[in-house]
Amino acid sequence: MRVRGQLQLVPVDRLQTNRVQIVDGRPQPEPPGLREVVRVMRRHAELLVEAFGEAKGCVELRKHIAWYLKGFAVGGEARLALAHVSTLAELDERLAALDLDQPYPEAVLGAPRGRTNTAKRVSLPDRWLDDPDEWVVPSAGETAHSGG
Repeated sequence: MRVRGQLQLVPVDRLQTNRVQIVDGRPQPEPPGLREVVRVMRRHAELLVEAFGEAKGCVELRKHIAWYLKGFAVGGEARLALAHVSTLAELDERLAALDLDQPYPEAVLGAPRGRTNTAKRVSLPDRWLDDPDEWVVPSAGETAHSGG
């Protein structure tokens, strides 16, 4: 949105709100505690269930559980139980068992989340790049490596 020749930033989520506050020189809000993180996690689950159905949506949520809970004192058993939810009711039951009054774990601020291993070296079949203008795949080139 432009106002008198200037760009006006209109935040649409918390991250963008924080960026706008930084640009405007306003103080940053406190990082979210576990209660807020769980609220967002639950909403994420609802959206996944809406998009994929309950069974597939809950399976899709599982890969995000560790990211949401990183740094919080939740315990291995609770993490494992949350990583195996199959229904929203099961998710609600397991989230209700957490100590939601925990503040955000400041020690993980700025720490990477998710996969942090280095990229793997690409391996191509013999003669794959011999002629960059050639469109024919070398003999058995498509089956020599699985690609992943």
